[in-house]
Amino acid sequence: MKIAITSRDPGLDGTVDPRFGRASCFVVVDTETGAHETRRNTQNLNAAQGAGIQAAQAVAHMGAEAVLTGHVGPKAFSTL
Repeated sequence: MKIAITSRDPGLDGTVDPRFGRASCFVVVDTETGAHETRRNTQNLNAAQGAGIQAAQAVAHMGAEAVLTGHVGPKAFSTL
């Protein structure tokens, strides 16, 4: 299973970011292999609107089946 974790820093040693749509990056970890991939969320950090939806689409595109984060807004939640 792949799990997306919102993070303030790239890699496995980063601090979990409590924001979903405006998290600095997403670290997707494959729980079966231990492999991980980081994607920066730069395009959504200063977005006027739609950050949560775009972040949810990015996480889904990375193949995540679960998300570890803090707050997820209603539109991002329905997109996930």
